[in-house]
Amino acid sequence: MSDDILFGTASEMAAMIRIGAIRPSELLELHLGQIDRINPTINAIIWQDRENARKLAVQLDKEAARGEFRGPLHGVPVTVKEAFDLVGSPSTWGNPDLKNNYPARDAEVVERYRKAGAIILGKTNVPLNLYEWQSFNELYGSTNNPWDLTRTPGGSSGGSAAALACGMSALEAGSDIGSSARNPAHYCGVFGLKPSWGVVPMQGHLPPGWYGDIDIAVTGPMARHARDLDLAFDILAGADRFMHPAWRVDCPADARTRVREFKIAIKLGDEVSPVDDAYLGQLEKFGRKLEAAGAKVSFTTAPEIDSKAHFELYLTLLGAAMAGFYTDEEIARDRERLETTGNLQSWRLLKPRQDGKSLRRAQWMVKDNERLVARRKFEAFFSDWDILIVPICASAAFPHDQAGYRDQRMLTINGREQPEMLQIFWSGYCGVVGLPAVAGPAGFVNGLPVGYQAISGFGRDRTALAFACAVEREIAGFVRPPIHV
Repeated sequence: MSDDILFGTASEMAAMIRIGAIRPSELLELHLGQIDRINPTINAIIWQDRENARKLAVQLDKEAARGEFRGPLHGVPVTVKEAFDLVGSPSTWGNPDLKNNYPARDAEVVERYRKAGAIILGKTNVPLNLYEWQSFNELYGSTNNPWDLTRTPGGSSGGSAAALACGMSALEAGSDIGSSARNPAHYCGVFGLKPSWGVVPMQGHLPPGWYGDIDIAVTGPMARHARDLDLAFDILAGADRFMHPAWRVDCPADARTRVREFKIAIKLGDEVSPVDDAYLGQLEKFGRKLEAAGAKVSFTTAPEIDSKAHFELYLTLLGAAMAGFYTDEEIARDRERLETTGNLQSWRLLKPRQDGKSLRRAQWMVKDNERLVARRKFEAFFSDWDILIVPICASAAFPHDQAGYRDQRMLTINGREQPEMLQIFWSGYCGVVGLPAVAGPAGFVNGLPVGYQAISGFGRDRTALAFACAVEREIAGFVRPPIHV
């Protein structure tokens, strides 16, 4: 019974509370018990506030008994990525230099979960400065993948995905500039949404003293179930507290509920960033299931984009987006290291990103215009197609590899070595043009989960979510990992 509740949907948990089938305090204790059993092995949840969570749960018990409910998540236990500001906890980004960074106000995403009635019981692990597709740091240690403890859960929202997969949290909040939500969802077999750029507030998910949005970067929900991703998007989407007086988010609704109602294009790989054949095979099988369910599917249609130029554009603008967090000396030192000691393949890959860190304003404007040209090509594509399916990365989760710099690490894909960071091509494909994408379970490769990336047009977040919900009903969804036993 407790397992069924813990691995059920957040919506079902909230419904049980509303009809009196379970109290918020009972639901919280079930989650805390699961954390006690599983977290010592996984190390996904790295900070908890059980005292205040229990106090809030008792208050929510009383309100529910009176028929009063704060919102659609009344009494549902959730966690958030460590980098979100949460009063009473440090926001360190896994960086020892920020171990005493205690914010005075919750991040807006946290505020919105609280307003909806959620109990924020803790925070989940990240890599140092949110830079890795692994989740380890000096402060909190390493998080393991619940499908294979020797492998990474992904990053930077790796703790988020692992906590969800293990039934330790009902919902999460992640972020994504380089697949930081999509990649862990893929590695752990859960769901993640990269919203359209600017649709969910970034405030409270920024380094101390920073208030402006970061180009390409977004925050968004993560969940075990597509239905919950949809619910959480409704809660989290909207202008931030500074912009709210002037404008509001109004993403079009999408009432479709069946796979057969969608027109879907599938891009099975790209020569710029090779993908494991077995993973592509699963995506092709996934596509054939979409066809069998009645959807219009094409395996030969894609946006008219020069993949190599598009990838370089992403890398350059990604470097520019992060430039404010580095001094000139740090940028020069990193460039020298890459030029003199790094892997040649990696240096060729990362040179555009390094160049982006030093762009003059006029140069940035030229690159931004290139992005707008690309965005118009995507807009033209999505005038004919609802969804574009692409890989999320190069393979299923890889073994822990925490030595040295990320840019020097290699993966073996189809028998050939390639830089681990080459696979961020699939992060930037829709990321650089600000489009929404849902990562959801598509199948397994050698016992490890692999996912699809469902991209839709700008502002069409609810189309991507409606598609994921339909797929969850008819084709594939969350499967419990072996660690829950």
